[in-house]
Amino acid sequence: MTTWSALLPVVLVAAGVLLVPGALTAWAAGLRGTLALGAAAPLSVTTISLTAVVAGRAGVRFGPGVVLVATVAGVLVALLVGVVSSRVRWGARAGFAGVTGWARPAPATVAAVAGAAVGGLCAAAAVVRGIGDPAVFPQTFDAVFHLNAVERALQSGNASSLWLGTVAAPDHSAVFYPAAWHDVVVLVVQGSGSSVTAGVTAVSIVLAAVVWPLSCVALAAEAFRGRTGTVVAAGVLSAAFGATPFLLLSYGTLWPNALATALLPGILACGLRVWRGPWNPTAGVHRAVGLRAAGRVAPAVVAAGSVPGLALAHPNAVLSLLLQTTVIGTVAVGTWASGPRTSWPARTAVVAGVAVVLVAEAWLVAASPLFATTRRTSWPARQSLAQAAGEWTLAAPMRTPVPWLAAVLVLVGVVIAARRREHWWLLACHATAGALFVLVAGSDGPFARALSGPWYDDPFRLAALLGVTAVPLAALGLEGAVTTLRRRVARDLRLPDGLTIGVLVTIAAIVVAGVTGGTYAGANSRVVATWYGGHGLAGPEELELLRRLPDIVPRGEVVAGNPWNGSSLAGPVGGVATLFPHLNGDWGVDRDVVAGHLDRAASDPRVCPAVRRLHVGFVLDGAVAFWPGDRRQARYAGLAVHGVAGFEPVATAGRLTLYRVTACDSATSLRP
Repeated sequence: MTTWSALLPVVLVAAGVLLVPGALTAWAAGLRGTLALGAAAPLSVTTISLTAVVAGRAGVRFGPGVVLVATVAGVLVALLVGVVSSRVRWGARAGFAGVTGWARPAPATVAAVAGAAVGGLCAAAAVVRGIGDPAVFPQTFDAVFHLNAVERALQSGNASSLWLGTVAAPDHSAVFYPAAWHDVVVLVVQGSGSSVTAGVTAVSIVLAAVVWPLSCVALAAEAFRGRTGTVVAAGVLSAAFGATPFLLLSYGTLWPNALATALLPGILACGLRVWRGPWNPTAGVHRAVGLRAAGRVAPAVVAAGSVPGLALAHPNAVLSLLLQTTVIGTVAVGTWASGPRTSWPARTAVVAGVAVVLVAEAWLVAASPLFATTRRTSWPARQSLAQAAGEWTLAAPMRTPVPWLAAVLVLVGVVIAARRREHWWLLACHATAGALFVLVAGSDGPFARALSGPWYDDPFRLAALLGVTAVPLAALGLEGAVTTLRRRVARDLRLPDGLTIGVLVTIAAIVVAGVTGGTYAGANSRVVATWYGGHGLAGPEELELLRRLPDIVPRGEVVAGNPWNGSSLAGPVGGVATLFPHLNGDWGVDRDVVAGHLDRAASDPRVCPAVRRLHVGFVLDGAVAFWPGDRRQARYAGLAVHGVAGFEPVATAGRLTLYRVTACDSATSLRP
């Protein structure tokens, strides 16, 4: 059995896969400090997922080799971007060094990474404790598809998003499914030699403990420029909220959406840098203008280059990014338009432009054919609008545990942001995401259905957006609380000169982590454990049988079975080919014949020819314990072969029995 210590090398490989390609590219483009670290994972995901698509089209096997080639190509392109960026700076004579700096990491960056490390350790503790056993995986509806998709990509060498959907539609030559998360897991498994389940666990840990905290400090560094303590606090508090990043690592299980959500703050940080330009309080006016002009080029290119990876992680994250950037742009335009020096014609033109953008986005979300399929999905409201609003206010959507102290800090941050014009965008983003969550979680009306299409009308996916804005707001709230307390204490007690606001906020963040038990690691571990604890598909005995399958089933033979009884896990757990790798799908004529009529192989002339074409040699039969009574299980009625002549029992464990198909052994029965 895999132990946590044995999993550590796999975690290190996962961290390398998710950070190294993008970090090299970001550095080559000229980004430095927290912004480069926040952009590392988004650029890595773009490099990996696009490489998988190109390799699939070219017929090249996907793996570390082709990703290495793509990374080198990306670095070369990024170097050109860096050169262009350096030439934009007015009066530049020092190349990129004048813009980006080639020196060692600044103390502020080191402090921010330290804060992210504290938050990351707390997040890792929550994930590890919630999973319990590194060999365990959540036995949920979506997890079956994701695990099998990784296994199919490993076996076929094709991990392209243009093909991966054929896992549940095998008679099609190409079906799109966003495969970035699967591509990452494939590389981790190949690079570490681990099992699929170990690779999945390692990637989940890295998402929560590395990618998410670094994304949060990158966003905080751009939001609170020059306030190092507040940035450190954002890193520490990144692990405080159960909705992000823990909820989607277990619920669903929506691993691809979890990856996409973890990338959002890093990309938003690049967007803020484009909007505001680099910050340098010591530069003169002329030099500051030049720095801003040059400093916008690289982050703009990096942000644009991150969008393909975000889309191939999960398309709805692009809509989330578009929603947030639109809000930021609207706030910026509104602030400018309300200024006394803005003329009425200019004000009218800008407002009309914003209105056009908003209408276009509303059409994209509510009426465009791009999200027609997801728009047909509907989940009934689980609560009232008031309850949903209360959950968002307390930073605990979808009944995740209330992080009381962190929730209070968020509310304090909301008050402070409302009083400071430079933070209105953050408040507006938090309110907009909250309004969308409340509408979807608390209403089944047509308006809610229309707006929630890209998110499958699923409030869990929208709940996961909480941390994107709650983390920086909580850090801002902690800064405000410390500032107020320092002013009051300073009246009666002289503090040492070295205890600046930044130092005090950093100390306060560490104290918060301590008094909340590692920023609510225990409560957040229960969020992870909620969907990791079940054995509805396969318990320990059934899993042990699945692991033994390679010793029983000859290579090249396929195992059939009702996927709802756990046989659908034979691929990722046992490494054998399965006829039905998901609980539901567009299986095609032959598979439907086998699913509905295999038990009548001796009398139905369609069965044995289909068995031969599909290379079915074995059947896993047994009782269904997962969602019993679901009407979709009826299509697999023909796979109940217990006691039927022509099926020889080979091995039994728990609810499952493996049968060898002998009903089609004669030449007559196998004739197509």
